[in-house]
Amino acid sequence: MSDTPRARALAKELRAARNAAGLTARELARVLGWSEAKVSRIETARRGILVQNVEAMLGVLGMKGEDRERLLKMARDIREPAWWELGRDLPQQLTALIDAEQRAKRITNVSLNLVPGLLQTRAYTRQIMESSGVDDAVLEERVAIRQMRQGILSQRDPVELRVYIDETVFGRPVGGPSVMAEQLRHVVSASDAENVTVQVLSRSLGAHAGLSGAFVLYEFVKSRPVVYLEARRSGAFIDAPEDVSLFLDAVKLLETQASDQAASREILNQYVRQYESEARHDS
Repeated sequence: MSDTPRARALAKELRAARNAAGLTARELARVLGWSEAKVSRIETARRGILVQNVEAMLGVLGMKGEDRERLLKMARDIREPAWWELGRDLPQQLTALIDAEQRAKRITNVSLNLVPGLLQTRAYTRQIMESSGVDDAVLEERVAIRQMRQGILSQRDPVELRVYIDETVFGRPVGGPSVMAEQLRHVVSASDAENVTVQVLSRSLGAHAGLSGAFVLYEFVKSRPVVYLEARRSGAFIDAPEDVSLFLDAVKLLETQASDQAASREILNQYVRQYESEARHDS
C-alpha cells in the first residue's frame, strides 16, 4: 500500500534518518546495492514500502533501539488496513486527519466556535453534522467515526491533549439545554484524565492570541510538528517550520492568557448548572 498518509509519514522519517546520518540517496543506494531511484521511490512513498527494505535501510543508517522498532512497526502497520480504512470510503482530508491523530504524541486544539471533536458527545456531534448538511446516508457513520477517533485518549499509551476553548462556545446551545449539559459534563469528566488539559479563554479577557483563527497543532515523536486548519468541508495541513513557529508562539501566549485548570472547571460547571436548570424548566 503506497501513497497513503501512513506511508508518506514513514517515507518522510526514513528520509530524515538518512539525512541525519549524513548520507545522500546515492550513497545509501550504493551500500545497499540498490538503484538510487529505488531509494527515492521509497522515500517519497511512490512504491510499496516493504518491512525488509526498511530494516535494511535502518541497518546501514545505524539506527537502533526504540527509534528502530518504532519505524519497523510503522512499516508493518502499513501492510494492514487501519480501522478507518476497512470497508469505508472516507474523504482524503479525514483519513489524513485521523492518521495525524494516531501518530501524535501531543495535540493542542485552539477552538473558537465548537467543542473540539475529540471531546464531543455523540448527540453534540450529530447536531453539528446535521446543521452542516451532512447527508443522512453517511451521518451515523461519520458520528461513529468521530467517537472512535477519541480512542487515542484512553489507549495504553494515550496522546496528550491540550485544549484552549473560547468561553463563547459554551453559550451556544447546540442541540438545546439537555445536549449542552451532557456535553459540558463530558468535558469536565474528560479533564480528570492526566493526559487531558482543558483551559478556558474567558470572555473577560477581551482579545486573546487565539482570535486570529482556530487551529490544531500536532506534535510527533520524531517528525516536525504540523498545524491543521479546518474550513467548511475542507482543510489544510501546514508544515513549513517558519509557518508552524507562528502557531507555537500563539500557544505560548495562550498558556499565559487562559484561565488555569481549576478556574476553567468552575466556568464549565457554571454553564452545566445553567443548562441543567433550563432543561428542567423545558421539561
